[in-house]
Amino acid sequence: MNHLKALAIKFIVSFLLLFVVLGLLFQYSFSVILGLTLILGLVSYILGDLMLLPRTSNFTATISDFAIAMLLTWFYLATITTYATNVFIASLITAIGVALFESVFHRYMRKNVLHEKESHVNIGNLRYTTEVSEEISPDYHKIKED
Repeated sequence: MNHLKALAIKFIVSFLLLFVVLGLLFQYSFSVILGLTLILGLVSYILGDLMLLPRTSNFTATISDFAIAMLLTWFYLATITTYATNVFIASLITAIGVALFESVFHRYMRKNVLHEKESHVNIGNLRYTTEVSEEISPDYHKIKED
């Protein structure tokens, strides 16, 4: 149930972000925005949020989500649509917006979906002991006498 809630949050916010950037600024159609939202949401959720985020930091997962958003948006807009707008600029602005959202969304994922808490490991009282002897270096004269 937590995954469905997280996917719904991700879908709604991503759709609104893509609608503002691609729909209002670059005049892409509703179907293009909806298709890109579905593809981007599923791919970044599986790769970035479920596979990478539990193993790395928020920063690393956010950078990877930026790269995923940039590449998917660029590829999708360049191949699916035939608009004459600058696809690279649209992809870059979209990826920056997605990365900003993902940095906040990762905190939600760690706390509510992945159930990770602050990792503080109590190692206990470490009392290292060393071997103690009277001499610093061996006295070879005493060794020969014995």
